[in-house]
Amino acid sequence: MTNIKLSEQDEAFLDAMAMLMAPWGWARPVGRIYAYLLLRESAATLDEIAADLGMSKSNASVAARTLEHCGNARRQGEPGSRRIYYSVPEDFSGPFVAKAELLDRQVRMFTNQRDRGVDGAVADRFERLSGFYTQMRAAIEEVIDRQAGSGTRSVGVGEVESLPRRSATRAR
Repeated sequence: MTNIKLSEQDEAFLDAMAMLMAPWGWARPVGRIYAYLLLRESAATLDEIAADLGMSKSNASVAARTLEHCGNARRQGEPGSRRIYYSVPEDFSGPFVAKAELLDRQVRMFTNQRDRGVDGAVADRFERLSGFYTQMRAAIEEVIDRQAGSGTRSVGVGEVESLPRRSATRAR
């Protein structure tokens, strides 16, 4: 297991990412681990993450699973070992696919409310919301489609892949 020494610039990046992701509902450790994984050239074990970031392994585990659930981290296994590695996925669209699906469900809900015969002003509001969310979904899907066409490889949220038999190494 290789521990790394984060520079002042690295620490500033980790803290800035944690602050930027707070409005998305991420706890500070989640944002810091995401930034840490972005800085690494290879996958990291929970032991490495916890040691390098000065947090408990249980906090690192919870935060890494949150990132995995959001589509911002990928869990990988090592053949013949129970050790789990985390890295950033090659495809960055994971969290946005889920957001696009959520927007579609909201559009259907607004349409159902409008169709049940609500008053004019309320029906207009639902119509405007439906149009806005439909355009947001289309914009998200367009970006995802462009990324997919650029040669990036899609990895499903929670998909477990195998690593070659080697240990994860330094971040840089």
